[in-house]
Amino acid sequence: MEHPEKPQLHMVWPTASRRLPIDPATAEGYAIRTYQPGDERVFLELMALMDFDPFDDQKLAYNVARIIPQGWFFAVELATMEVAGTAMCLHNYTGDTPFGGDVGWLACRPTHRGRGLGYALSAYVTNRFHEAGYTRIQLGTEYHRLPAIKTYLKLGYLPVMDRPEMDELWAEACRQIGWPFTPERWLPDFPPSPLAE
Repeated sequence: MEHPEKPQLHMVWPTASRRLPIDPATAEGYAIRTYQPGDERVFLELMALMDFDPFDDQKLAYNVARIIPQGWFFAVELATMEVAGTAMCLHNYTGDTPFGGDVGWLACRPTHRGRGLGYALSAYVTNRFHEAGYTRIQLGTEYHRLPAIKTYLKLGYLPVMDRPEMDELWAEACRQIGWPFTPERWLPDFPPSPLAE
């Protein structure tokens, strides 16, 4: 399905949060594991199912080169051993946050949605970043990826209201997912890089 192009929504994990580690609450019948050789193929399949921008070998290599150790997660259905979802811990993804990590490429197979796997995968990613000592954990997502947006809000990520159009985009997203629109509690901009402090 085609969506009008709009700016990405950005979110940041609040560094003062005492909620870590997050309980991933993995659904019964599923397990979360880290990368195994050959997972690249199923990852590309999931990216295509999610209608992300096309992944070629170069884009895959760019992302894989930024995954921190033990930071590529897969949700697996135990009865069939089918990979149902994935998410990555990406180090300094854009090159401008040397102590920052991005929650990357969260995706769940449509036949396994509604089981909280996105929450579990995102919790694993957030916990791994925290364990590795990251001082800034952030993410970007498209305005129309409503289940992912709700997942990140439930986890405790805060929207970054860094552009004038963010009020309208977040108000609409919150309306659609039934979440309180409370920009006064959110971040007016990205926190400064530790290098700038």
